[in-house]
Amino acid sequence: MSHFDVSPMRTTSVAFLHGLRNSINVAPPYQRQGEVWTRPKQQLLIDSLLNGFDLPKIYLHDLAGWELEAGREYRYALVDGRQRLEALWDFLDGRFALSADYVELETGSTGPAGLTYSELQTQFPETAALFSATSLDVMLIRTNDLELVEEMFSRLNEAVPLNAAEKRNGRGGPLRQATRELIESPFFVDRLPFSNRRFRHLDLATKFLAWSQSEGPSDTKKSRLDEFWDELRTAADGDALAQALRERAASAITMLEQTFTSKDRLLSSIGMVSVYFLLYLELAATGAAPPARNSLQAFEEARRVRYDNDEEELSAAQRRLLEFDRLSQSPNDQSALKFRLQVLKDYLADPAVFSA
Repeated sequence: MSHFDVSPMRTTSVAFLHGLRNSINVAPPYQRQGEVWTRPKQQLLIDSLLNGFDLPKIYLHDLAGWELEAGREYRYALVDGRQRLEALWDFLDGRFALSADYVELETGSTGPAGLTYSELQTQFPETAALFSATSLDVMLIRTNDLELVEEMFSRLNEAVPLNAAEKRNGRGGPLRQATRELIESPFFVDRLPFSNRRFRHLDLATKFLAWSQSEGPSDTKKSRLDEFWDELRTAADGDALAQALRERAASAITMLEQTFTSKDRLLSSIGMVSVYFLLYLELAATGAAPPARNSLQAFEEARRVRYDNDEEELSAAQRRLLEFDRLSQSPNDQSALKFRLQVLKDYLADPAVFSA
């Protein structure tokens, strides 16, 4: 049985943890994404700490030595408490100030309101010193079994509104590495006009891999993606399967990169990104040439024109465009994806039919 121990960290002041930050890997593979908290929420945390409110525990994995990750060495890996630690560090680094309505509850003083930490040190040195000396509840996890650490991460976050992509990422498995490799491509980094906030890119990459497995439209509702993730996580040849799917998806993604431009507005809708990927997955498999971007732009314009008409006056092809948009409300449904993909393919084959 693997050794597993959780115990309090001996020194845990705000100042000490700030000095330790370069030794803490805040983004181990199972972690949820950082920089999710809004500025008011960060300010509320500092307010709570200054006014003596209790904060939840922070959990660090003691790596029992220095561990290399992405070219850097770390002594600890952060298991839970990323948003809190990053808020504390940002405040100490002067990236934001106390809120304008800050009140010291014990005295009623509003003097520190709106001040940065450096301004607090100058104008209210006792308050600044109290803040930096405040100890947090930090627990150290000691084990060499990463699966136990990942299990603890999942359990700690059961009461936190993690989204589906964050939960899957926390469970680990070969698809975690495959999705992370995909989102490093220029398509995700540059072509998509939306960020990876709350793992939106990773969720989309998981769908790409699922469609690469089925070689076309399939159900990508949460339950099915969870099953897909766990199937490969428990398969004896899961790593090989995941990499094969990654290569298949990457072929389509490379073609997408050649069509779309930086922060392309045509990719603003995840539903449309899904349809484009399914089209390019088919093209990559057959070796067919991808459509020109202006053809896809024309398709978008064709979809808008029919709103100027009564539905009864529309042609059968135009009514298909209307249904195409209606089914955008079911972006993970297999039948909806099949219909939308076929409409796009038919339009590209004969655009004139849809304007008649």
